[in-house]
Amino acid sequence: MMTSKNILQYRIPENLNLNNRQNNRLLYIEKEILEAVATGVEPQRILDSLCHAAESIVENSSCSIMLFNSSRQSLYVRSAPSISDDAIEQLNGLIPGPEAGSCGTAVYSEVPVYVKNTTIDPRWINLQKFASNFDIAACWSHPIKAKDGLIMGSFALSSNEQREPDNFQKRVLDVVANIAGIILQREIQEQALWELAHHDLVIGIPNRILLNQRLKHAIKQSARQNQNLALFFIDLDNFKTINDTYGHKTGDKVLIETSKRIQSCIRTNDTLSRYGGDEFVLLTENITDCYNIGLIAEKILNAFTKPVYINDKEIDVTPSIGISVYPDDGESADVLLSNADTAMYQAKTNGRNKYICYKPELTYNIQNKLKLEAELKTALLNNEFILHYQPQHLSSSDSSLSVEALIRWQHPKRGLLYPVDFIPVAEQSTLIKEIGKWVLQESCRQGKVWLDRGLKLNKIAINISAMQILKGCHTQISTILNEYQFPAEKLEIEITESLMVQQNKEVLTELHLIQSSGISIALDDFGTGYSSLSQLQLLPFNKLKIDRSFVSDIPGNKNDEIIVKTIIAMGKNLSLTVIAEGVENQEQADFLLKEGCDVLQGYLFSKPLSVAGLEKELNII
Repeated sequence: MMTSKNILQYRIPENLNLNNRQNNRLLYIEKEILEAVATGVEPQRILDSLCHAAESIVENSSCSIMLFNSSRQSLYVRSAPSISDDAIEQLNGLIPGPEAGSCGTAVYSEVPVYVKNTTIDPRWINLQKFASNFDIAACWSHPIKAKDGLIMGSFALSSNEQREPDNFQKRVLDVVANIAGIILQREIQEQALWELAHHDLVIGIPNRILLNQRLKHAIKQSARQNQNLALFFIDLDNFKTINDTYGHKTGDKVLIETSKRIQSCIRTNDTLSRYGGDEFVLLTENITDCYNIGLIAEKILNAFTKPVYINDKEIDVTPSIGISVYPDDGESADVLLSNADTAMYQAKTNGRNKYICYKPELTYNIQNKLKLEAELKTALLNNEFILHYQPQHLSSSDSSLSVEALIRWQHPKRGLLYPVDFIPVAEQSTLIKEIGKWVLQESCRQGKVWLDRGLKLNKIAINISAMQILKGCHTQISTILNEYQFPAEKLEIEITESLMVQQNKEVLTELHLIQSSGISIALDDFGTGYSSLSQLQLLPFNKLKIDRSFVSDIPGNKNDEIIVKTIIAMGKNLSLTVIAEGVENQEQADFLLKEGCDVLQGYLFSKPLSVAGLEKELNII
C-alpha cells in the first residue's frame, strides 16, 4: 500500500529525563504537527504522519482515522498507512452503532471505546470475522469532534495483543483525536474558501476564475488526445430591461433559473460558468462532430421557449449564443473566449435568440444538418421514402431472383435523394432506427406480393445499421416477418465489416439469434474493416460481399486483383457465398467468374430499379 512520506522528525533532546520521555515525545509531535498545519502541508500527509507518530509511541499498534461520508450515514477510512488495502476496503461503509466495533461504537456513543479482547466483547459481535482475518485482538477508539461538538469520525489504535490502555495511552488517543479534528476542520475551512473564490455567489456554479483553469487544462488534454472542444458564450437578451423593470432580486432569480435550464441540456462533465453579469460560458470537451455542437445549442434555445415564472410574474427570457471550437477557432483560452464572444455579438446582430459559430460555414453546415433531421422526421410521417431493387446475377444456373433493397427519398423539393445524402444524418440523430424498421417492413411487404404472384424469389437483402442491432433486434425482425408472412429464409441482412470488428457481445448475441431463425447474414464492404481470419471463423454470417473499391480497377490493378482473389479463396475455404458489387463492365465480370465468385451485382446487369421498373425489366408484371 502506498503511503505518504512521514513529515515528522521526532526531534527530542537526548538529555531529557527518561521517565518523561514519552510525555515529551507526545509534546514534540503536537508541536511539529501544528507547525505543519500552519505552513500549509497537504492534509493527507499530515494525517498519515500523525498515524505513524502514534504508532511510534504505542508499540505494536496500527492506527486508523475514519470519517463520516457526505451523507453522514456511514464511515470510510481516511488514513491508515500501516493497514492493508483489503482491511481498508472491508472497513469502508461501516455504519455506526452499538455493535459496530470500537470505531463505529465510539462514533455512535460519542465517547471513547477501549476494547481489550475483540473475541468476547459484544461491541465486536458483528466484526468477529474481520478481527480474525486481520489479527485484531484489541482496539481502542476515540471520537474526533469539531469545535462545535459535532462528531466527525474516529481515531483508533489496534493491536494483535489483548490489552487495556494505560493512562498515558488514553492520553495519546485523546491528543491525537483532537489534533486530527483541528487538521480536518482546517481542511474544511480551506475547501470552503476555495469554493467561495471559484464559484459564483448568486448561482453557485463555477465563476470566471475556475472556468479559465478548467479551459486551460481542457486545451492541454485535447491537444494530447487530438480531440475538439467547444465554448458556448451565452448572453441573455434584454436582461437590463428585466433588472430595470422587476428589480435586481428578480434578476438574480432569473439568472438562477437560466443556469438550471442550461444545465438540463448538458452532460454532467461539462462546465457551465457565470462569466459575469448575464453572461454564461459553457465548456464542452470530447466533441466528435460539429453536428453535436448544433444539437447542444438547439437544446439550450429550446429550453427557453417557455417563460420564466418569478413571484407570479411571467418573464420572457431568450439567449444569444456564440460558439468557438478548438483548435479551428483558436488554440489558447483567451483566443477561444474572444472568438466565442465575437460570435455571440453576431448572433445578437442577426436578430437574437439564435446561435452563431465563429466560422460562418460551420454554422451553415450545422443548421443544414438540423434542417435535414427535421425533414427526415416529416418524411417518415408523410411516407416519402421508397425502395429500389438491384438484381444480383448468379454465376450458377439457378434462375431464381435475388435483389438488394436500396432506400431512396422522394424529397418534395429536392427530388430523388440517395442514401449518401441523408443516411449519415439519420445515423447521428438515431432516426436510422425508425428508417431501418420501415425498410424491413416495406421489403417484407413487397417480397410477399412477389411470392403471391408466383415469382421465384430467392433473397431480398437489406442493409442494417449498427444502431439497429441492439438487444431485442431479433424479436423485432421476427415480429415483422410474421406480420407480413414473409419467410425468414428469403430475407438477408447486410452488415458492415466495421461493425463486426467491434465484436460487441450484445451485437453478436443478436446476430446469432437472427441467423438461427433462418435469416442469412452478409458481411458488406468486406476488405475495408480489417477483419482477421480468426474473426471470420467465429462470427455468424453466410456471405462475403467484396467492396466495390476493389472491383473498380480490375483487371489491371495487381494489388486489387490479389485482394479479390484472396477474398474469394477465403470465402470458399469457409464455405461462404461470395458476392462482388460494383461490377460495371464485362472484363470485371469475366475476371470474377474465372476466380470463382458466386454472385455479381452492378450496373453491367442492372441499375437499382423501382418496383414497376424491375417488374417490367424482368417481365414479372
